[in-house]
Amino acid sequence: MPHATLTRPTAPTHITDPLPQACTTDAPAPCTRCTGGCHHCYWTGTHGATEADYDPTRWRATYAAETIGPKLSWTARHLEAVDHAATTGIVTDPQGGYRRRPGGRRIAAALVAELTASGFLTAPDEHGRIEASPDGRKASLLLHTADPVALLSTADQAARARRIYRKHQGDTADYKQQLTFPCLPDGDHAQARAARARERGREFARQAAISRAEAEERRQRAEAEYAAEQAADRDRRHAERERAVAHAMFGCGECPDTWTVDARCGICRTAAHPAPYRPEPEHHDQPGQQDQPQQPERQEQAQEEPPAGLNGPELPAAPTPAKPAPAPAPDTFAQRPMGAIEGLPPSVSITPLTLRDDAYAVQCMPCGGGGAYTTVQTIRDGNWSRNSAYAAAQAHAQEHARQIETALNTPTWERQARALGWSTAQADAVCAAARGHLHYDGTVFYQMDPTDPRARGRTVSRRRIAGLTDAGFLVCDGRYVTPTEDGTAALRAWSRIRPQPATTERTCLRPLPGGQEEARRAAHDRRFAERLREIRLSHHEQLELWPREPVTTPPRRPRRARRPPIATRFPGQTHVTLPATLLPLDPPQLRAAVHPRAAAHAPAA
Repeated sequence: MPHATLTRPTAPTHITDPLPQACTTDAPAPCTRCTGGCHHCYWTGTHGATEADYDPTRWRATYAAETIGPKLSWTARHLEAVDHAATTGIVTDPQGGYRRRPGGRRIAAALVAELTASGFLTAPDEHGRIEASPDGRKASLLLHTADPVALLSTADQAARARRIYRKHQGDTADYKQQLTFPCLPDGDHAQARAARARERGREFARQAAISRAEAEERRQRAEAEYAAEQAADRDRRHAERERAVAHAMFGCGECPDTWTVDARCGICRTAAHPAPYRPEPEHHDQPGQQDQPQQPERQEQAQEEPPAGLNGPELPAAPTPAKPAPAPAPDTFAQRPMGAIEGLPPSVSITPLTLRDDAYAVQCMPCGGGGAYTTVQTIRDGNWSRNSAYAAAQAHAQEHARQIETALNTPTWERQARALGWSTAQADAVCAAARGHLHYDGTVFYQMDPTDPRARGRTVSRRRIAGLTDAGFLVCDGRYVTPTEDGTAALRAWSRIRPQPATTERTCLRPLPGGQEEARRAAHDRRFAERLREIRLSHHEQLELWPREPVTTPPRRPRRARRPPIATRFPGQTHVTLPATLLPLDPPQLRAAVHPRAAAHAPAA
């Protein structure tokens, strides 16, 4: 079939000119996207264009109907119900059903409920009338404008609903209803639903903030209660410990002094320095005064004069003896001065708790705050109590020394650990050397297997050992590789601080800051600088003793002047330089072009 010749219609030159008519050709039928031509058909020249192609409003409505219509999932029954509600309205009957008019044909209640839930129908008014909402009118217009294929059949719509309900079994019925019959995109119902969703989000955020504040308040209250309980428990344990120490040293304090030691309680019998109860002495001038109540300490100064006796005025009464001051309470064990014990620091000491020396207490002054001794441990080991208490006191003193060393050296360790720049493998190599597991057989370095000393472990890189040795951390003495003092200090700082290891292992390592290798390098640099300074100072004397011979330099050739441009050297003349192989053998045209004067005087051919 021969191709038809298409002629594109000419566009109007003026706004009042009539629209161009579609071309009359034997072109094929219009495409499936349009009826009678569209923009795509017109501008590609495949089909002719109609006046509808110049109506953007209609074209936009058609496009919206074709894209939005199928998404509504309507059937012909839905469209008919919305159209009837938009024209005459739907009424409700007393039985709860819906009819087209009073006494007219029924409309399915499920159909009306679906359209009302999606916002296409309004709720029944006071007269029981249901009308189409603005979204329903728009949807009806879109589906009437769109292709009839946009409407689903009843079977297809039921199958789609079953698929949605099967896929979203765990969701709510409202959500499944929204998926089955969606509302009009960007419609009034969709905007209202989005506004309600935003409001629910804001309410949820507000409730979440309130819940977080309440949870934080409960947490703080629980932490405060826990801290109070811990403080009360700590105070209770401290009081029990002090009471136990007081009982061990001075007894219960309730047994009278008149009782013998065997007659006292068990606490007083085992006390180191028993302090029994001593009642305060009572002073009575006359017998029977013990039954009289005691006079107050402060009395009025103005007293009535005693009556005169038969033998004259009576002598003034004897002054009442002053009440003796109460006996001082026995001092606690922590307040008593203690003598230093050989092998222990002055801040740690031991003392017997009984007269039989079968119980000892380890006392520490820093643990009590620094002002008084506090019992940190009680040793009851029979005849070995003194030796066991001495060993426990030494261990306690060493622990205090380690704590003091850690507190004083932590800044130095942090500076050293961060300046090392070790990798994990380098730290493992130094640790293995400190344990005595790193060996050298004259060829390779290897680690011994800790579980089997006779077996040979994995090989260690020679470059790694060389880098650690050059930095002054390891030293190879024959077969064994041991750490130096700098290596031991660096390993201690690395294990205490645990810095971030280097990701890339470096061979050139920095020596330990403040170590022996750094001091040795600094001394070498000072000696080298001093020697260089001496050489520089003696340089002038050497010039005087052995003067150098004068060096004669050859005269420098003067620089050649710039070459003048070709226009200056050959004014009014044009030069053409071509290779001889490119020129023909004396053609007349070339001779006339190059030498016009010579061509004028040349004889004619």
